[in-house]
Amino acid sequence: MHVVTPRPPRPALSALLPALLGAAILAGSASAQIGNVLSFKKQSDTQGTFTATLDNIDEFGGSAVGLGDLDGAGPSAYAVASGVALDDDGGTDKGAVYILFFDTAGNVLSYTKISATGGGLTGPLDLTDEFGTSVAFLGDLDGPGPSVAAIAVGAPGDDDGGGGRGAVYILFLNATGNVIAEQKISSTVGGLVATIDSLDELGGAVSWLGDLDGAGPSAATIAVGAVGDDDGGTDRGAIYIMFLSRAGLVLSNQKISSLAGGFTGQLTSFDDFGGAVANLWDLDGAGPSVRAVAVGATFDDDGGFDRGAIWVLFLNKAGVVLSHQKISSLAGNLSATLETGDEFGGNLENLGDMDAGGAGVATLAATASGDDDGGLDHGAVYLLHLASTGNIVSMSKISNTTGGFTATLHDLDGFGSAVGFLGDLDGAGPSGVTIAVGAGGDDDGGGDRGALYILFLSGTPTTDAPWEPGSGAVAVMGAAKPNPFRLSTSIPIRLGRAGQVELEICDVSGRLVRRFDAELVGAGEQSVRWDGRDDAGRSLPTGTYFLHLLVNGRAAAGVRKAVLLR
Repeated sequence: MHVVTPRPPRPALSALLPALLGAAILAGSASAQIGNVLSFKKQSDTQGTFTATLDNIDEFGGSAVGLGDLDGAGPSAYAVASGVALDDDGGTDKGAVYILFFDTAGNVLSYTKISATGGGLTGPLDLTDEFGTSVAFLGDLDGPGPSVAAIAVGAPGDDDGGGGRGAVYILFLNATGNVIAEQKISSTVGGLVATIDSLDELGGAVSWLGDLDGAGPSAATIAVGAVGDDDGGTDRGAIYIMFLSRAGLVLSNQKISSLAGGFTGQLTSFDDFGGAVANLWDLDGAGPSVRAVAVGATFDDDGGFDRGAIWVLFLNKAGVVLSHQKISSLAGNLSATLETGDEFGGNLENLGDMDAGGAGVATLAATASGDDDGGLDHGAVYLLHLASTGNIVSMSKISNTTGGFTATLHDLDGFGSAVGFLGDLDGAGPSGVTIAVGAGGDDDGGGDRGALYILFLSGTPTTDAPWEPGSGAVAVMGAAKPNPFRLSTSIPIRLGRAGQVELEICDVSGRLVRRFDAELVGAGEQSVRWDGRDDAGRSLPTGTYFLHLLVNGRAAAGVRKAVLLR
């Protein structure tokens, strides 16, 4: 990256930044408003614009992940992959994944279904594989290959090598959401070198961790849950850190459990550690880890039976745990009252830094589908604003009785069966963050057919989102290091596919002071060094400066700040 001849600042950026700063100041002084539901759209068998035929006990909305603007120049603004693990295409509970194309208002414009009978999947899937139990977006994994995006899909009921050992499929998609190539990872195929036992249920959760080993041989890293793993005790659970090639093969892997991977946390039988996983990127900033991962232990008994818990693990580039922080009724500064059977941490998603201007450095969405606000198992979603240590600094809750959510939930709806980040879907609209939340037990049209809610939330656009809304390209801007700085600082940028990249730096008034430009930046991890000077080479004064990343001319990854000391 290099300094280019100064150009007049974009009017849109000049107008946007002061508004963002004002919103951040407001958020800091009224943090309770962050994450309130401003509006929502429900997609189910009888509501919304989703026209697929759902059957009883499909549990649509059991998993969800945003895919960016998958169809590019097509009519949609954003695509979402949503799993239907109990779908019966081709046989009982073989499972399926819907690729849903949304407009900016949260309406489904079209969809593609991937199952044993359609969508290009060759499988084959077997009875009770429960394909679609989990989904993760892997960006453009094959780089210059023919696909536009890849997803990982869990099938924990797969029987390769033994009953219920589980599997993960790496699916390469075209712009319509159809599968054009695939790679299965299980006990018998895909390069995984690990002893997977019967009923381990590998693939019950999956999350993309970017390129964890950096200059190492892998192209991407995923974390995969195996809740039935018995290391140290029955169903204590485990996760596998898998380093993948561009073809989706496992080049190497690291297991994390009660007995492996440097994890020293206390798990007990039936905790189901690995029931959910989420990438928290470099949460500790200048700390020793290179990646933090949130891991759900859905049936942890801290404070009461099956209340649930979350472990924040700080990893080195080999996927080994350096340290950890637990969040539960008894740890991590959780101020909420969890109750028996809440299953807190059942699903997890990184929402970036929603409390921009506040004390948190990342916001973690954590579901509790067994929450009883308003009725039995109506369900809930917590927004946890985390410090760099993994402790909670503030939080809010969305349920049938709080957070501005006005939908009518019913007993056993299980709101929170999935949660996915959709960026700022409505763009210039009033919301700052959009999430998709599943309600697998919803009965619209028939028992447990399921539903997916699109929630438009208050707050500023987030930073460190794992993909760029609106372009389909993966774009992440990390925290400047060091920060504060005197002589220079480095700003990390991660791209999932090549693109035109610009970094613009503005002062607190919104005035553009420095612009870094690149003709083309390849996929992978990059960094930009800023020496605290403006485009004319003049030293800038002490103050707070705001970093804005653009990919292919479009805003990406929100706003970061760096403090210059003279």
